[in-house]
Amino acid sequence: LIIEEEISLGDMPLRADLLLIRRDPAAALPFPFCFLGERTLVEYKGPDDTAEQNDLARLEIYGLLYILREKIEQRGDLTLWLIASRFTENLSRPCGAHFIGEQEAGAGVQSGTLDGFPTFFIDLNRLPLLPEALPLLMVARGSRAREVVEFVIDHFEEYPMHVQFLKELHVQTLLEVLAMRQLTPEQIGIDYHALLKLLGEQRAIDLIGKERFLE
Repeated sequence: LIIEEEISLGDMPLRADLLLIRRDPAAALPFPFCFLGERTLVEYKGPDDTAEQNDLARLEIYGLLYILREKIEQRGDLTLWLIASRFTENLSRPCGAHFIGEQEAGAGVQSGTLDGFPTFFIDLNRLPLLPEALPLLMVARGSRAREVVEFVIDHFEEYPMHVQFLKELHVQTLLEVLAMRQLTPEQIGIDYHALLKLLGEQRAIDLIGKERFLE
């Protein structure tokens, strides 16, 4: 026998992307947050990534580790979310992490169970552009990003915090939409003084170019 001790089974420590705990489980929440359990573990794939079998297996492992740590007896008491902009066709496999009882729970949301855990797939490319969904859609890319930018600009007075996110997440698209709407950044509430303070004067000069700055 070859005996090896303390075998590493991945990048340690294992860390789930998000844990969402409802402060008031009885309170009604808007779509798609109405599908949150009292406790929900979330695996999030970036806008350039595709959710695959390994991601589903990892989410299942996180769920198993979490209920062991928290001494949760029923797997149904923990909800799992997989959020992505793209999902591979063979995401679920009978011989691996297997998502069963799949059904459409709403536009962009698939529900089912994963090894006894209530599980939801959140497709950012199909999720409706609703005000309540903005926290999820702010990270979208491509045509969805433009939709989000246009919506926030058209309703900038209602969503001032999201305007600030746009200048960090979608700068180029923001400039294009502002030009199309014939608006200036100041008109939608972008604070140039705060932006300059964040950049630093020297960095601003470097970006402008010293000769242009002197002119």
